[in-house]
Amino acid sequence: MELDAYLFFATVVESGSFMNASLKLGIDRSNVSRRIRKLERDVEAQLVRRSTRRMSLTEIGEAFYAQCAVIRAEVERADELLHTFGTSIRGPLRVSCPPAVGRLYLTAMFAEFCNLYPKVSLSVSFKGGAVDLMENDLDLALRVTNDPGEHCVARALGPIEWMLCANPEYLERHGRPVTPEDLASHTCLGVRTRVGLEYVREGSDLVHRVSIQPHLECSDYGFLGEMAAAKLGIGLLPSYVAVEHLQSGRLETVLNEYRLTRSPGSTLYAITLPNRYTPPQLRAFIDFLKSRFEQGLPWEKDLMRTGA
Repeated sequence: MELDAYLFFATVVESGSFMNASLKLGIDRSNVSRRIRKLERDVEAQLVRRSTRRMSLTEIGEAFYAQCAVIRAEVERADELLHTFGTSIRGPLRVSCPPAVGRLYLTAMFAEFCNLYPKVSLSVSFKGGAVDLMENDLDLALRVTNDPGEHCVARALGPIEWMLCANPEYLERHGRPVTPEDLASHTCLGVRTRVGLEYVREGSDLVHRVSIQPHLECSDYGFLGEMAAAKLGIGLLPSYVAVEHLQSGRLETVLNEYRLTRSPGSTLYAITLPNRYTPPQLRAFIDFLKSRFEQGLPWEKDLMRTGA
């Protein structure tokens, strides 16, 4: 059947009678009745029970109407989408991102987006770790993780490098760790009360498994970077936090001969809910992020200049 047949049947049912349907559709009552009979012949089933003033649906008619209503809703949504895109990108957009990467590198990016789309009302919250988009009423979350989860749409924006860093003066006072096992005798900084790490030395298959208990704990890597630069200990930091301090000389990397086999988060993702309809402002923001990150991570050039 053509699409019009489904929309026609939904309208007739919701009108309550053939007479009301004829007024709503702008056609004769006899024409409504004729089209219903044709529809029943096509499907080879009675859909409507007719009476002088009212009509009622058969069991198959009820089921068929439910599907017609769904189809009609999808058609209306598609029409709304076309009209929205045809005018302008506007409306609220709620975004969450890790505090450090947001403040250090994404502020200018968010400002550029707001200038490109002045009719979008952007709301940004800084939150580390896993964020429930539905519970927090968010449209998109930027998250550094190894596992974005199964019940979401995750778009990879770029890989995240991790490094152990300490202030040169701290290393002078306490010594430089030579193996991952040496970390147990150092003051460490981290996001959890206990952190398990696995390292492999370059050119070797031997896995070094160590567990460190941070003396200073915080979920904000930017804060941990500042504490490491303030000579308080060795911190496992993402490259976007470490690079500024490496450039200034306030931090330097340790255990450079070893490679971290599993990091706290290997990739920066843009995470959304799996909705069938993506609002134009969200689609514009996703496309904007992808276009900017396709040019490389914002901190990569700075990191290359440090030689880390």
